[in-house]
Amino acid sequence: RELEYISAVIPSIDSKKTSTILVAEGIEQNVSIPVQILDTIATADKKMIRILFPIRIKANQSQSYQIEFGQKNAEDQTRIFRFSKDSMSLETEAFKASFSTENDPRGGQVNGIILKDFNSQLLKRGHIAMHWAPNFSKANSEAYFNFEDIPLSSKNELSEGRYQIVKKRSGTTDSVPEINLRGSYTFYRGLPYFEFESTILMNSDVELDLLRNDEMTMDSLFTHVVYQTRAGKIGHHELYTEALAVLETSPIPHDAAFVAFYNSEKEYGFGSIRMEYDNTTEAGSSSTVHEPYTKISRSTGNGRYWNRVLTDTIHHFPKGSRYHEKNAYLVFRVDKISPEAEILYYQQRLKNPLTVVVESNK
Repeated sequence: RELEYISAVIPSIDSKKTSTILVAEGIEQNVSIPVQILDTIATADKKMIRILFPIRIKANQSQSYQIEFGQKNAEDQTRIFRFSKDSMSLETEAFKASFSTENDPRGGQVNGIILKDFNSQLLKRGHIAMHWAPNFSKANSEAYFNFEDIPLSSKNELSEGRYQIVKKRSGTTDSVPEINLRGSYTFYRGLPYFEFESTILMNSDVELDLLRNDEMTMDSLFTHVVYQTRAGKIGHHELYTEALAVLETSPIPHDAAFVAFYNSEKEYGFGSIRMEYDNTTEAGSSSTVHEPYTKISRSTGNGRYWNRVLTDTIHHFPKGSRYHEKNAYLVFRVDKISPEAEILYYQQRLKNPLTVVVESNK
């Protein structure tokens, strides 16, 4: 792993404001790595902090790091990892993501992504936000709503640090108050993906005729779709030939391990590595779904989009129904022999996180 971020919970250190916590990368190497403090956890008898820092490690290797106390390092003002001044866009080494302001001047969902390593190719959907999930429609209604439609009264949080940037939103839409939505984007310095984690919770009984998640809708920018089933089978289909029709009768499974679009000529791709998928109620029973599947859709202006359908017919959703998922949205380079090779590389690492053990000197 050339770059991996480690999170650990350690006892808080009562220190001067001019100091910070460092991780020493081995006594022999004499290298100190500044950490990012993510949050503080207060218990009955002590205060703990959650920290984050980068490492590099070989396969089957163990490494030890010593937590020490040192002078606070100044932030590198030339680094390419930060929100814009108005918080409407975010830049990393691999891409620049913008946020839609259609319904909220604080910025909602990802609106477009500029691929910096591919001649600044812009991924977008001309008339709406690119990221369009979770989304739902009330029974007998002509309109459907999504995470973008949470009103100004919703909770909106931004957290920016040296290695990780998080954008959270939560609330209900005015049109379907029975549904509570929570979602968060997490971006990492130096990595070509961002994570989006969401939870849909029914506050009271509601009838829906549409409930979907993991939806990315884009203009005519790709040539193929590729996916992997839970059994490991890889499937490829052209997006603009009749070959795509096979997915209408034999759709991609709802629990496919990943789904992605790519351009075989320009060699760029964008996909969803599905890390978590849990449809259980607050009480632990199964939440309502109806013939779920992953849909690849033709749309206005020759666009294409993917989404995970939980139901597309009228169904009753009782109070306490809950739908949770976490996906890593990856910008990748297409391999000429195996287009999905880079997806599999990151999927293997995301699905098999490193084991972290915190040992006290006391």
